[in-house]
Amino acid sequence: MEYAIELLEENKKYLERKVIKTNLMQVDMRKATLELKKINELKRAIKFLKLKRRKQ
Repeated sequence: MEYAIELLEENKKYLERKVIKTNLMQVDMRKATLELKKINELKRAIKFLKLKRRKQ
């Protein structure tokens, strides 16, 4: 479980850096929106797994 959470957090950080470094919001709003949706899904998954881990 811990490993899965770490992987999701790394992926989230990678996507966030990618959006910031490439100025995606100014260059291509559609791609930026898709990337931000992916980041949001990862945040939800991380939150869910952490809650599940606490309950065990």
